[in-house]
Amino acid sequence: MKSRNKGNALVGILATIAVLVVLFAGLGLTFGWVTLSDSPDKSTIELNKTELKEDTDQAVKATEKFIQDSAESVEQAAEETSESLTKDSDQETITPVPEEPEPQPVEPDSENL
Repeated sequence: MKSRNKGNALVGILATIAVLVVLFAGLGLTFGWVTLSDSPDKSTIELNKTELKEDTDQAVKATEKFIQDSAESVEQAAEETSESLTKDSDQETITPVPEEPEPQPVEPDSENL
Protein backbone atom coordinates (compact mmCIF):
# COMPACT_ATOMS: atom_id res chain seq x y z
CA MET A 1 0.00 0.00 0.00
CA LYS A 2 2.84 2.44 0.74
CA SER A 3 4.32 2.22 -2.76
CA ARG A 4 0.92 3.01 -4.25
CA ASN A 5 0.68 6.26 -2.24
CA LYS A 6 4.17 7.28 -3.39
CA GLY A 7 3.17 6.59 -6.98
CA ASN A 8 0.06 8.75 -6.64
CA ALA A 9 2.13 11.60 -5.20
CA LEU A 10 4.61 11.38 -8.07
CA VAL A 11 1.81 11.37 -10.64
CA GLY A 12 0.29 14.43 -8.93
CA ILE A 13 3.60 16.30 -8.99
CA LEU A 14 4.21 15.46 -12.65
CA ALA A 15 0.66 16.50 -13.56
CA THR A 16 1.14 19.83 -11.75
CA ILE A 17 4.41 20.46 -13.60
CA ALA A 18 2.74 19.62 -16.92
CA VAL A 19 -0.14 22.01 -16.21
CA LEU A 20 2.29 24.80 -15.31
CA VAL A 21 4.32 24.24 -18.51
CA VAL A 22 1.17 24.31 -20.65
CA LEU A 23 -0.07 27.41 -18.80
CA PHE A 24 3.25 29.22 -19.29
CA ALA A 25 3.35 28.25 -22.97
CA GLY A 26 -0.21 29.48 -23.50
CA LEU A 27 0.44 32.77 -21.73
CA GLY A 28 3.78 33.11 -23.48
CA LEU A 29 2.23 32.71 -26.90
CA THR A 30 -0.65 35.03 -26.02
CA PHE A 31 1.52 37.84 -24.66
CA GLY A 32 4.33 37.42 -27.17
CA TRP A 33 6.90 36.13 -24.71
CA VAL A 34 7.37 32.92 -26.69
CA THR A 35 7.66 32.65 -30.46
CA LEU A 36 7.80 29.47 -32.47
CA SER A 37 9.41 29.26 -35.88
CA ASP A 38 9.62 26.32 -38.20
CA SER A 39 11.87 26.19 -41.22
CA PRO A 40 12.91 23.23 -43.35
CA ASP A 41 16.26 23.08 -41.58
CA LYS A 42 15.30 23.69 -37.97
CA SER A 43 12.50 24.51 -35.57
CA THR A 44 13.09 27.07 -32.82
CA ILE A 45 11.38 28.33 -29.72
CA GLU A 46 12.46 31.83 -28.72
CA LEU A 47 11.83 33.61 -25.44
CA ASN A 48 11.56 37.39 -25.58
CA LYS A 49 13.23 38.14 -22.25
CA THR A 50 12.83 41.92 -22.56
CA GLU A 51 9.07 41.77 -23.02
CA LEU A 52 8.74 39.11 -20.34
CA LYS A 53 10.67 41.28 -17.86
CA GLU A 54 8.63 44.40 -18.74
CA ASP A 55 5.34 42.55 -18.28
CA THR A 56 6.57 41.02 -15.03
CA ASP A 57 7.63 44.44 -13.72
CA GLN A 58 4.21 45.88 -14.63
CA ALA A 59 2.50 43.00 -12.83
CA VAL A 60 4.64 43.58 -9.73
CA LYS A 61 3.83 47.32 -9.73
CA ALA A 62 0.12 46.63 -10.19
CA THR A 63 0.21 44.12 -7.33
CA GLU A 64 2.02 46.58 -5.04
CA LYS A 65 -0.53 49.29 -5.88
CA PHE A 66 -3.41 46.88 -5.21
CA ILE A 67 -1.94 45.89 -1.83
CA GLN A 68 -1.34 49.53 -0.88
CA ASP A 69 -4.87 50.56 -1.92
CA SER A 70 -6.32 47.61 -0.02
CA ALA A 71 -4.35 48.49 3.11
CA GLU A 72 -5.51 52.12 2.91
CA SER A 73 -9.16 51.12 2.49
CA VAL A 74 -8.94 48.69 5.42
CA GLU A 75 -7.33 51.40 7.54
CA GLN A 76 -10.02 53.90 6.55
CA ALA A 77 -12.78 51.39 7.33
CA ALA A 78 -11.21 50.70 10.73
CA GLU A 79 -11.08 54.43 11.50
CA GLU A 80 -14.73 54.89 10.46
CA THR A 81 -15.78 51.94 12.59
CA SER A 82 -13.80 53.28 15.54
CA GLU A 83 -15.41 56.71 15.15
CA SER A 84 -18.92 55.26 14.97
CA LEU A 85 -18.26 53.12 18.05
CA THR A 86 -17.00 56.20 19.91
CA LYS A 87 -20.10 58.18 18.93
CA ASP A 88 -22.37 55.34 20.02
CA SER A 89 -20.64 54.99 23.38
CA ASP A 90 -20.95 58.74 24.02
CA GLN A 91 -24.72 58.51 23.62
CA GLU A 92 -25.11 55.51 25.86
CA THR A 93 -26.85 56.17 29.15
CA ILE A 94 -26.59 53.89 32.11
CA THR A 95 -29.62 53.57 34.32
CA PRO A 96 -28.66 52.75 37.89
CA VAL A 97 -30.27 49.72 39.42
CA PRO A 98 -32.04 50.56 42.71
CA GLU A 99 -30.57 48.86 45.70
CA GLU A 100 -32.72 46.32 47.48
CA PRO A 101 -33.23 46.90 51.17
CA GLU A 102 -31.46 44.53 53.47
CA PRO A 103 -33.75 41.96 55.08
CA GLN A 104 -34.54 42.70 58.68
CA PRO A 105 -34.20 39.90 61.23
CA VAL A 106 -37.52 38.60 62.52
CA GLU A 107 -37.77 38.07 66.25
CA PRO A 108 -39.77 35.08 67.38
CA ASP A 109 -42.95 35.73 69.30
CA SER A 110 -42.41 34.93 72.94
CA GLU A 111 -46.14 34.25 73.47
CA ASN A 112 -46.21 31.25 71.14
CA LEU A 113 -43.40 29.41 72.92
